[in-house]
Amino acid sequence: MKKKVHVIHHTHWDFEWYFTNNESFVQLTYHLDEVMTALEENKIDQYLLDGQMSILDEYLQSFPEQKERLRKLVTEGKLKIGPWYTQTDELIVRGESIVRNLQLGMELAEELGGAMKIGYLPDSFGQSKDMPKIYNGFGIDQTVFWRGVPNDVTTKREFYWQAEDGSQVLASNIKNGYFVGVGLIYTDEYQELIETIGEGATGNELVLPVGGDQRYVDFNLRERIHQYNQALPEVELVESSYEDFFEAIKENDLPTVEGEFISSSVSKIHRSIYSSRYDHKYLNDKIERRMIYQLEPLMVMAESYGIPYKKGLLDRIWKLLNKNQAHDSAGGCNSDKTNQIILDRFVEADQLSYSLVDYLTRKIAESRAAAANDDLVIFNTVPWPVKKVMHCELSTTYEQFTIEKDGQSIPFDLLETKKEYAGSIRRLEKDQNPEQYYFIHEIALEVELPSLNFETYQVVEAQSSLPETDQMQAGKPLIENDYYRLFFEAGQLTLITKQDNQQYENILTFEDSGDEGDTYDYSPPYEDDQYLLSLADADCQVNERPLLSELKFTGKWYVAKDLTERKNKQRSQSVDYELVLSLKKGSRQLECHLEIDNTACDHRMRVLINTPHQNEFSYTDTPFGTIKREVEDRHITDWQELGWREEPTAIFPMLSYVNSHNEASSWTVFTKGMKEYQFVGEAFGTMALTLFRSVGFLGRPDLLRRPGVASGNEFKYIATPDSQLQKKMTFKFALQLEQTYYPAKLAKDYLNYALSCPFYQLQEMNRFTSTLKYFVSNPLPEKLVQKEQLTLVSEKLVFSSLAKSKAGAGFELRVFNPSTHEAVEGGYILGPTEMSYTFADLKGTPILPVEKNDKITIGTVKPGEIKTIQIVN
Repeated sequence: MKKKVHVIHHTHWDFEWYFTNNESFVQLTYHLDEVMTALEENKIDQYLLDGQMSILDEYLQSFPEQKERLRKLVTEGKLKIGPWYTQTDELIVRGESIVRNLQLGMELAEELGGAMKIGYLPDSFGQSKDMPKIYNGFGIDQTVFWRGVPNDVTTKREFYWQAEDGSQVLASNIKNGYFVGVGLIYTDEYQELIETIGEGATGNELVLPVGGDQRYVDFNLRERIHQYNQALPEVELVESSYEDFFEAIKENDLPTVEGEFISSSVSKIHRSIYSSRYDHKYLNDKIERRMIYQLEPLMVMAESYGIPYKKGLLDRIWKLLNKNQAHDSAGGCNSDKTNQIILDRFVEADQLSYSLVDYLTRKIAESRAAAANDDLVIFNTVPWPVKKVMHCELSTTYEQFTIEKDGQSIPFDLLETKKEYAGSIRRLEKDQNPEQYYFIHEIALEVELPSLNFETYQVVEAQSSLPETDQMQAGKPLIENDYYRLFFEAGQLTLITKQDNQQYENILTFEDSGDEGDTYDYSPPYEDDQYLLSLADADCQVNERPLLSELKFTGKWYVAKDLTERKNKQRSQSVDYELVLSLKKGSRQLECHLEIDNTACDHRMRVLINTPHQNEFSYTDTPFGTIKREVEDRHITDWQELGWREEPTAIFPMLSYVNSHNEASSWTVFTKGMKEYQFVGEAFGTMALTLFRSVGFLGRPDLLRRPGVASGNEFKYIATPDSQLQKKMTFKFALQLEQTYYPAKLAKDYLNYALSCPFYQLQEMNRFTSTLKYFVSNPLPEKLVQKEQLTLVSEKLVFSSLAKSKAGAGFELRVFNPSTHEAVEGGYILGPTEMSYTFADLKGTPILPVEKNDKITIGTVKPGEIKTIQIVN
């Protein structure tokens, strides 16, 4: 039978890379002229614009007059656009970020005639196992990608990709990359090209993508197709689309495959890119947490009090964030000038989201019916009651104070007090008005907050001095709380669990090693000097308090200055650090806050958590689930024999935590912005979490872990001195020990650790608690009376998001089952009054009839299943 080759004419438009988006935008403006003209004049039949809307979004801001022209081509089926806003990373950004990316992309595409209903990600550095259910939630049942499918799983190029909940997409795994088809234009080796794309095909329908990075329109495409057809009578090449290709292969006998695809067996996968440009990953994580778990729920709460829900403002922030989550941008494998623009977008998103939280908390606090000076209003933005010890900053005209709730004193620890001036500043301090001074107090406060609501506390002037809560100890450095005792002795940290009196020695250490890799991959130097970094010489301070106790280490580590010193076994470069270990009342988490002033080059620092387990597997969270991974790849010794593209070192991505457990105990490390882990040591008992990597080039050739040509641009060394990260950096993580591994509980515990409670204090002395505080603001015209909000009651599901419905009125609460194998009863949602509700897909389209009740039963939730409850009133 004659083979049919579907020629897909396309461009791959990296949003940014070793060039900036600004630079490529100039080319885009002229490129789109060529594309539209070629389609209108029938020089080409169809054109795929890389599956992302961000480039059209920016184009139409400059050329709005072209909108109708584009819409006509899309409507006629000639120009394929969407469904993405940007081509997302799938492994180190949260599930809700991926959902917002598709929501924005499809919304913009609909304005131009409709999105291509294919999950098109031709260059992402690995595929998350959760993508089939995300795609199905948007009505997408086909996908195209390139990297990561292990030969051990399948060598077929077409297959059904299935998630745990049964969601399924028909997948086309591009052979040899999205650029393989440029051979059609440049080579006359007809048979070789057809054999290349035929390898692994499941039938006589073959796909040939003709395009490349920022590639122009190939005006001679038809001529070259005709030439191939003349040379190969047994083959028919036709201008086609992925829709037509999928239609042609859907009846083939195709295998079904499950799981994530992060193998380097057929393509580079960059399994250590998760630690490149840690500074960016930290900011991405912080802003994601604020957007998903603070701001969007807070806006839903605010709307219930008559404060407008500003979708346009949220979309602006999400666009900034989604641009930074494009695969290269998220990875950090960019030029310094590009990374600076990425950093600028993070700063803009940070300022917008932080200011929006400030505005809403102030508006609600100042609009309450009983609002009074020195009220402290604290908000809970998750849909269940919270009890925790939180940090808070107060401003008072008096130095001594208490905190009360309904006349009852509330316990707190005073951490620090500073005296500030509120009057008109003068050159000489003696000329300032002594009556205009006030105090800023940093405290740790124990709070109990209702679900999705706020609680009001009063800051009251005290007549006597505050009790001393900061107690310095002279003996063995030791802190403790309800669950743990932690002490430092003989240069080691030892943790005792009070529940079973188990003692774990040397639980926390740090490691420094050389890194002769690049922004894509860690690779040890050809001559390395790896060593542990000791706390033995640090200055150790103990602060014991009722609510918050701390061990604080301050010191210097000496490391190799660069690769030359490392080769010579020298360590002349001092790196200042401060490590604070904290235990809070009632918390199972040992919190760690590390600040490092990095002054060395070409090295990697990791924190090592020594578990009591012999680990064959690791466990971590994914965008909408959890995953179990082998801690050592089965091909670690024969990968070069097999012709793999890079060493399959068991370095893995993570979102919020990594877990090690056995029948007796479960050890979990929660992180804020650290996205990479590996299990190392004897019998793999040590969790190694990468703090940061310092590297000086975008790509390097002939790495020990990745032989051959350089990644990125193989023809030029592109220096990236900023990626050495020679600056001060902060790292936040926490260790939690329990008896059993319970993913749904870990997700809630993570939010308890990582999510702060927004607060606002009514006072006028300090006008600089936030930028917006300086502005005057009217309270709501009608005094706000506090309302009871809804509550999610579920021990088996993970809370994913709460936001206004994209489909219109009402809002959506999303949950998922983190289990990979067990269906669960999902619990229920309680409302203060009767609610009209339905279940919806990820687009916000209802999939069941509307019902009414004051208790919404979530029902049975399949393994890994996502459920979105749409509440219309």
